[in-house]
Amino acid sequence: MNKQTEDLYLSFHQKLFQFFLKKPAVSYDDSVAWLKAAAESFFSFISLTVQPSSRLQGSRGDGDPISRVSDYHTIITIEENSKYIELSCQKKHKLPERLAESIHLFLVHCLELDALFRDELKKTKIYEKTELLHELMDQEQVLKTMLESLRSVFPFLTYCLFLSYDEDQYINLPAIELDVQSESTDSFALEAYLSGQEKSKNEAEVYIPIKGRQGTYGVLKAFGPGAADTAADICIISNAAGKAFENSRLYEQSQNMISNLELINETSHQLNRTKRLPDMMKSLSERLISSFGAEEVGFFYKNHLGKETLLPESTSFFQTDEALPYIRYVKEKISEENGVFVGNGSSLFGNEGYASLMGVPMLENNENKGFVIVLKKNVCSFSFEMFKLFQTLIRHSTLAVSNLMLRDRLKYLVQTDRLTELYSRSHLDEKIGYSMKLDESGVLVLIDIDDFKQINDTYGHQKGDDILIQVARVIQRNIRDQDVAARWGGEELAVYLPKARLNAGEMLAERLIMLVRECTDPTVTISCGVSHWSQDRPKSLSDLFKEADVALYNAKRNGKNKFMTH
Repeated sequence: MNKQTEDLYLSFHQKLFQFFLKKPAVSYDDSVAWLKAAAESFFSFISLTVQPSSRLQGSRGDGDPISRVSDYHTIITIEENSKYIELSCQKKHKLPERLAESIHLFLVHCLELDALFRDELKKTKIYEKTELLHELMDQEQVLKTMLESLRSVFPFLTYCLFLSYDEDQYINLPAIELDVQSESTDSFALEAYLSGQEKSKNEAEVYIPIKGRQGTYGVLKAFGPGAADTAADICIISNAAGKAFENSRLYEQSQNMISNLELINETSHQLNRTKRLPDMMKSLSERLISSFGAEEVGFFYKNHLGKETLLPESTSFFQTDEALPYIRYVKEKISEENGVFVGNGSSLFGNEGYASLMGVPMLENNENKGFVIVLKKNVCSFSFEMFKLFQTLIRHSTLAVSNLMLRDRLKYLVQTDRLTELYSRSHLDEKIGYSMKLDESGVLVLIDIDDFKQINDTYGHQKGDDILIQVARVIQRNIRDQDVAARWGGEELAVYLPKARLNAGEMLAERLIMLVRECTDPTVTISCGVSHWSQDRPKSLSDLFKEADVALYNAKRNGKNKFMTH
């Protein structure tokens, strides 16, 4: 090597060293491009050509990375079967002796730096993706971002998602359901899911569990060349996704819990503010329909006699014969369990019936007061979380319903004669006073059972009570809904007809006299006194009663079994 060439070589070698100081993070291809330009510039006097190649042209020799084909042509192997450099110059010149060694060392080092650079870049991207995952609070978005991140970092692989049914039904992503009981389920995916450990089918297929601290939520399958080699890096992203998924799940659960508590609190307040049973049941029915998407709602409550009755605002379906299988099933199961949950009732109720059912008891102090049923046509329309909320709602609502029914029962007992179940005299007074303020007219019919003392003396007081009940039933069956029938006292009964004229009262009295005589056993008769008031002939409450009493006295004195009008 002559002096000029030696000096140029040393300058070039120094240039290579400076390259690493100035550009520590450069890709291999960029390094080769820089080398080509620098070398061809430095050694232009020999027309040096640096030609990168991915294939070896001709024989390389016996394993030496530098193969000198001739004085003016050398092949340098940087990486077997993929990266080669060909050096050539004009045939009248020779390649500098140490140039090939320097270029080889330079590019091998560049290749190592490129690998480090790529690895660092990959780690940076993985870190960025995991940070992004931890910021998400939506389960579906977590899984979607995980797949997008993997395709970005490892684009040479294909991915498939396996999810358990509990997760799959709420996530709108392409996924295969993990069914533990199905023979068609991918065994490697199932094994990874159950064990929580990575499983490899071969070098090109790996199954990585998506897990958090509390459980495994699915499995990620990665397949393609090098899948097994990148499994550790994929695990970093999948583990971050698993924890983010779990956090978002817990967050959604906490939000749902807050929402459920607000719903329960709001429902309880609304029910406790309600003063009428139909209004209360309407409010509760609407709440169940809106909260669970129920198509049918039925409330069954035991009355004071222990008989289960269908409460108002139950949907009309429960008044039909088609509802009987559902009612019987719930009644049978609810005595054994704290609730009934059916996801697919086709085998129980037929394919045309309601497939989804929830039923819970109405418990008060551990005593079963009845039950509530909600139904929906589609299979698996109710989740287990819905069922638990349903139980809580009914548990809180039962107390409000029981309190209102107890209040109505107490009010009924205060307003009603226990023997005849007609209204009390005080309630009759109240209703007549109310009518006199608002209506145009009204009629009072006072009724007395003829010779009642003789009945008691002949048959006994128990039969006398039975006669009172029989007469009361005749009265109840023959008056309007707005009419008020009451026990006046002893064997005397009364009926008030609001918004009625005198002839209406007379017709009622005549009809009752006939029916009592025909329908009682032993046969008894009644006498009636009729009085009335109108805006043209206003009267006080006491005057109305006095006139009816006088008319009744006249009917008794004139032979009984008749009515008289004042």
